[in-house]
Amino acid sequence: MRALARQLAALALAGVSLGAMARAAAGEKRPVALIRIERTIDVPSAEYLERSLEAAQRMDAQCLLILLNTPGGLGQPMKDMVEDLLNAPIPSIVYVYPAGGFAQSAGTFITLAASIAAMNPATTIGAATPVDMIPLPTVPEPGEGEKKPPSSSDAERAKVVNTFAELIRVIADTRGRNAEWAERAVREGVAIGARKAVELHVVDLLADNVDDLLAKVDGREVSLPSGRKVTLRTDGAPVVEIPASVKERFLHVLSDPNILLVLLVLGGLGLIFELQNPGSILPGVVGGLCLVLALYSMAVLPVNYAGVGLILFSMLLFLAEVKVPSHGVLTVGGVVSFVMGALMLTNTPLAPALRVSWQVIVVLTVLMVGFFLFVVGAAIRAHMRKVQTGLEGMVGQRGRALSALTPTGEVFVEGERWRARSADGNIPEGEPVVVLGQDGLTLLVRRQDEPAGGETRR
Repeated sequence: MRALARQLAALALAGVSLGAMARAAAGEKRPVALIRIERTIDVPSAEYLERSLEAAQRMDAQCLLILLNTPGGLGQPMKDMVEDLLNAPIPSIVYVYPAGGFAQSAGTFITLAASIAAMNPATTIGAATPVDMIPLPTVPEPGEGEKKPPSSSDAERAKVVNTFAELIRVIADTRGRNAEWAERAVREGVAIGARKAVELHVVDLLADNVDDLLAKVDGREVSLPSGRKVTLRTDGAPVVEIPASVKERFLHVLSDPNILLVLLVLGGLGLIFELQNPGSILPGVVGGLCLVLALYSMAVLPVNYAGVGLILFSMLLFLAEVKVPSHGVLTVGGVVSFVMGALMLTNTPLAPALRVSWQVIVVLTVLMVGFFLFVVGAAIRAHMRKVQTGLEGMVGQRGRALSALTPTGEVFVEGERWRARSADGNIPEGEPVVVLGQDGLTLLVRRQDEPAGGETRR
């Protein structure tokens, strides 16, 4: 099997070489493969880059152009993307684009790892401290004259920062860029604009748009990991975009902490509605699917499970409000628990890209409260409604004596003939009566003072 795989790979390479030779003979330029990496850097982002490098090789692209605009993301996917770029068999160009975009945090590592790094003049780069991997300090600040005691948290922070500082320095040195600034971006969280980045040799050039970029990098020589040098001929070359697959786009959406919170809420509400209305089926199915998708989100995001616990606890409090009248105490407790859980959901207090937005929290809180108020209101109305069946349903019903009650006899109530006993002395035949209670199959009745309109007559 391995021999067959090597033969197939050799045939593929031969086909690519023949295609390149044919284009060269015809005077055609090899294409430039283009991909877009936006928003949070996550597992689907790394899979997208890896697949795109393979696709670019298959189409015999002369380089892979990455349009980057990210506030940062997760550490492990970022390291996978850096490794792919440093070992790519074709040249890579990272272009921070469009105007107003930035390559922050993990985006800084990815930009520096490219063969050529470029920026739009109105973009920024930096602030690469790996906050999503650093635990928050738990040791309180010392008082005046006191020495702060050492903590495992401080040691862990130092270890993570040192590791990433050395990693970005190695990346910058490998690509011949400003390693001193790169280290400061990790240790001090510094950020700079595009023009300053070119001046400090953090990136290679500025470009107003993709066409301008391809014109400026035309003729540049790039060294590949194999030691081979490649000269780019990008001016006027066809650009072929490699779109993200449906799977990658879908999983990228699930890697958003706001979507995670929505899935948890919809999953909880769906299951609670199913428990309150057995046999509804659809709410239970939707709730189960949402919770399964939430499990994937929790697997790829730095989730704080204390936040998940508070969200689930808030739903229990809301559900308890349906069962136990607490005059709103349980509802207030549920709201407080839900908001705290949503704020604590992702363990990234210093990374805005991986935090749940306040707007989403407010909307979902209102949705939760409205849902449970509706359920509570329906439950209260059901409890207050007069019972229509059984013994309780007969109490208060009106009828007419079919025979004289002295004190027993027969009455006609609710369309049926009943044996009855008078609790109000003798009642003549035909007199309207009211049911007071029931003793076995015998009704206890009394004389009705005012005849009710619309009574059934014999």
